[in-house]
Parts: sequence; C-alpha cells; structure tokens
Amino acid sequence: MLKTILIIDDDENWQKILEIYLKKAGYKIYLASNGEEGQEQLNKSKPDMIILDLVMPVLDGIHFLRWLRLEAKLEMPVLILTALSKSNIKSKIQGLEVSEVFFKPCYPDELVKAVQKIVG
Repeated sequence: MLKTILIIDDDENWQKILEIYLKKAGYKIYLASNGEEGQEQLNKSKPDMIILDLVMPVLDGIHFLRWLRLEAKLEMPVLILTALSKSNIKSKIQGLEVSEVFFKPCYPDELVKAVQKIVG
C-alpha cells in the first residue's frame, strides 16, 4: 500500500516541486495551503507523515504543530520545511516531536531521502 504524505505549505511552487519528487518516489500526496486546511485534510485522510511549513496565513505551522501534538494527540512524523533561521525555530518547536528540519531553499531529492528514512 502507498504511504501518504500531507504537505502543508502556502508556497504553491514548493507544493508542486515536492509533489513531483515524492510521487516519483512512490508516495501518495495530499496538499494544504495553511494549518486550517491541514486540519481538514487530516480529518479526510490519515497520512503517514506531514511536511509542514511554519510561516503561513490563517493558521501557521507552529500553532498547527501544537494542535497536532497537544490537542489532537497525533503521533505521526512531522518534517519541518521552513525559510526561518535555526535560531528562530529551535525554541518554538521544542518538545513538539519533530522528525527532521529542512531549511528553504533545499534540494528536493535530499528531502525525499529524509522522508524515505522516516516512513520507508
């Protein structure tokens, strides 16, 4: 059975690039443009993993991650993909169980390798 990944990012270019690379690697992809859409997608689909941007309109990645871990109490792996600097996010994601952090811009094939390592 195909592993599924939910990409939550307001940057359509990153969504498309990641979708192409991850589909080519054999994953089924769901897309959301902000944390609120991400919550709706989670109700419809049960992804094996989430790739999450932190800076988005409506509901940002930090608040989505807090909701995921503390309210929804979901354990699925989360890979952060952000343009924020390391020093800006370290304290914000502390204690929220993040599998990996990638900084934009990054090489999509390296991100695919990280996904394969996390969910197989």
